[in-house]
Parts: sequence; structure tokens; C-alpha cells
Amino acid sequence: MGLWKGAWYLAKHELAKDRWKSLYTLAFVGYLLLFTVPLLNDVVDGEDKNMISWATDFIYLTILPCLGFIINQTMMRSWKENSYTRKMAQWRTLPISSRQIALGRIIQLAVVLFCAQLLFFILQFLLVRNMGADLSVGHFALYALFWYGYSLTMAIGYVYWEVGHSGKIYFFFNLAYIVVLLAISASLAIFKVGNIVVTSFEAIENGFWWISLAAIAVSAVAIFIGVNRIEKRLESRTYRT
Repeated sequence: MGLWKGAWYLAKHELAKDRWKSLYTLAFVGYLLLFTVPLLNDVVDGEDKNMISWATDFIYLTILPCLGFIINQTMMRSWKENSYTRKMAQWRTLPISSRQIALGRIIQLAVVLFCAQLLFFILQFLLVRNMGADLSVGHFALYALFWYGYSLTMAIGYVYWEVGHSGKIYFFFNLAYIVVLLAISASLAIFKVGNIVVTSFEAIENGFWWISLAAIAVSAVAIFIGVNRIEKRLESRTYRT
């Protein structure tokens, strides 16, 4: 079985298996909209508040990449049962290579993330515009594309720790990741350096549309590096639970 054929097989298998569980992601998107729509509306209206600045950055930086992950039993049992390690150990017994596993997992991630963020940004656009904000469809599409590129890049890092380490190490990586982004978001607000969400949107409005393409280009590089790193990690890690 060729590289792409095997990777697509794994991705489609996982997507089909988690089909109904995607409803949890849809519910999470709705929950996320409750917080981001008022915040983004204030941002577009030019509100300059430290809490708004901190909250929008923190939510976008931490939560948007998480939309690429389906909430399922494997995720929920990661700490207690080291479920990702068990799953990878089982896959390694199949006639598929570590590279196919790595690429298939990233394909699954990219598809789920794209679908979830497409829904999220469409609903966000409609709701914010309905609240009276003057938004351009083209600018907002590029804005969404920019954040998809960011989210995919960061989520690939999550996948590396997810499939390449024990459940406990994966948990502590996530915790450290949140603390770092919290510090960054809070520091930008406290020292009034700027707001990433506002800056990205205003940059696109001011003609810097290429930042969206740059974000996608970075994510493409991240896919290439991620596949290689995950493959090597799968070959060298222990699968004892």
C-alpha cells in the first residue's frame, strides 16, 4: 500500500469511526461563539479594553487549534489508561508504516479542523455582522484563513505529543502550552503592546492580505516537519503501558 493510500485509509477510518462524536465539536463551537462574538464585536467597534484584548488573544491562541480534535473515548481516557499509546501500539502491528500513521493522523486533523473552523467563522461572521459590525466578506475570509493556518501549525505540535508520548506527558505538555500562551496574552495586554486578533484583522483590511498565505505556507512546512518528526518518534518510542 502506497504512502498516501495508506494515510488516507487511516484518516477515513478514524473520521468514519468518530462520525457522531463530531456533534461534541459542534456543541463546543456553539459554546465558543458565546464568548468570541461579543469580544470580536467590541474589537471591530474599536473598543480598547485590556480585558477584551487579553480574552480574545487567549481564546484564539489556545482554543482554535483544539477544534481539530474530536472528543472521544481515546481522548478522555488518555491520562488513566494511556489510550493513545495503546492505540499506536495496535497500529504498529498492522501492515502500515510509521510514516503512513503520521501522515494519516495529520490528514484527519486538517479535515476536522477545516470543517469545525469553517462552521465557526461563518457563524461568527453572520452573528457579528447582525450585531451591526461593518465586515467585508473577503477580508473576513482571509482573516479566517490566517487563523486556520495558525491553528493547523500549532495543532500538529499537539499531535506529536499525543501519539509520541504517554498520556501523562501529553497532559503536562498541554498544561505548559496553556501557561505560556496565557503569559503572552496577559503581557501584551498589560504592557499595551497590541492585540493579535485585532492586528491580524486590521492588517488584512489595510491590504496585507499576504499574511493569510504566509500562515498557510507555514502550516505546509509544519506538515512536512511534523510527518518526519512523528514518524521518527513512533519508531523510537516505547509502547509499554
